[in-house]
Amino acid sequence: MSLKVLGGLLLGVVTLAAAWAAFNNRYTDDAPRPVPEALRVPPSSVPADRNAMFALIGLSLPGDDAHAQGLKRWAEVEAGQLEQPADPRRWPSPDEGPAGTDGQPVGKTWHCDTQTQACAASWMREAACLRALADAHAEIGHRCEALARPGMAIEEPLPTRRADLRTVGDGYTSRAMVLPMAPAVSCLRWLQLRAALAAASGDRAAMLARLSQASALTGAMLDGTRTLIGVQVAGAMARSHWRILTDLAALEPASAPALRALLPPLSPRALDASAWIRTEAQFGRESIREMACIDDAVADPAVIAFKPPATPMRCGTALWSMPNATSHLMDEQWLRALQLAPGGPLEMLDWYPDSTTEDFWDALAWRNSVGRLLVGISAPNYQVYARKQASLLLLNEAARLALAAGEIAPDRRAEWLAAQPMDARLRERLSLDGDRIAARLWEPVSRQSTLHYPIPPGVTSADTTPGSRTGPAPTRS
Repeated sequence: MSLKVLGGLLLGVVTLAAAWAAFNNRYTDDAPRPVPEALRVPPSSVPADRNAMFALIGLSLPGDDAHAQGLKRWAEVEAGQLEQPADPRRWPSPDEGPAGTDGQPVGKTWHCDTQTQACAASWMREAACLRALADAHAEIGHRCEALARPGMAIEEPLPTRRADLRTVGDGYTSRAMVLPMAPAVSCLRWLQLRAALAAASGDRAAMLARLSQASALTGAMLDGTRTLIGVQVAGAMARSHWRILTDLAALEPASAPALRALLPPLSPRALDASAWIRTEAQFGRESIREMACIDDAVADPAVIAFKPPATPMRCGTALWSMPNATSHLMDEQWLRALQLAPGGPLEMLDWYPDSTTEDFWDALAWRNSVGRLLVGISAPNYQVYARKQASLLLLNEAARLALAAGEIAPDRRAEWLAAQPMDARLRERLSLDGDRIAARLWEPVSRQSTLHYPIPPGVTSADTTPGSRTGPAPTRS
């Protein structure tokens, strides 16, 4: 190949690169514009002195007042003090406790996967060892019982946006990564386990009392979480709680009507995706903003959140960066999601956030290529969460149907199930599987694509006269 041809190719590459750079630099970025009103995160609606989330945060911290300690800890997070303090109180670990019937530490049974396994039966079988383990952690358990009450209110706290980013501790994303959800999960497990131990000892009143507390905690979390991660944790707690309720109803049939009252339909707030859409949109905007910042020791902005909070940050828009255009592209994606959110989780199944990249190849060579690439890669992942929320609605329906089906003669359950009022998209995923209700999920849970809820033993075919009644139906979601 002659030098003339090589020179021409080189000139072409340089010309193309120059043309690309002309449309992909900070000087051609969009002008800043206000956050769309629909995407603004609303202010807190639960006063701090009534917000049980702070008591949950303070469960394991020093001091007698868990709520006060939780408020103090959250103030530290807001101030950029991100290091987790030492916890004088702790929950049982999987490798703790005396050996159970399988020869393994009973702590492993304590941490049974309550979403997919028959944990209530396992706990009752290992009751003696688990009581000893619970006694060793009674202090934090009693603090949990003191806060989990009907009528409790929870609202997930959110970091305050800083106007200036001087240190890593000022970053929104670094403070948002200090998640306050783990204590709620551990508290729920304590209540569930204590309920199973009460059932094992024949104390029905204590069992129902603990499960009533578990229902209050789960419902408050479903209604009060506002971040994407928080909503997923609350959903996992709900799946766990519903499985424990149906398992105990199958083990203690006389308590089935009382347990059924503890499993209501999901509330409108729990079904509304708009809360996490707004907080996720805000997190994305702040992430883009912080990508322009580096510290004095590390030049990789991806590790900023993991640096010591006092690490200085130097912020400035890189030549190739177009943060405003990228933020606007993300906002457009979330605004499309908000249009579907009022229709509930089943309507959100039609949300395809990667639609922002339909014209990607047309725009790639010219404007905001890097920003479009970032949005195009990350956006499709959000559809998973829409499927998870729809699956949660499906499982709520399945669990309530299982508890109601105990009052229907086995040979009439198929007819009864077919007569229940529900959305066709739910109906096609629900079925009878022997003495269980099966739910085929849109998104797997613990790698299982179908979950089952046992039907409590109730009436038999001889207990009803054919055609005499259709039986109870769960309240429609």
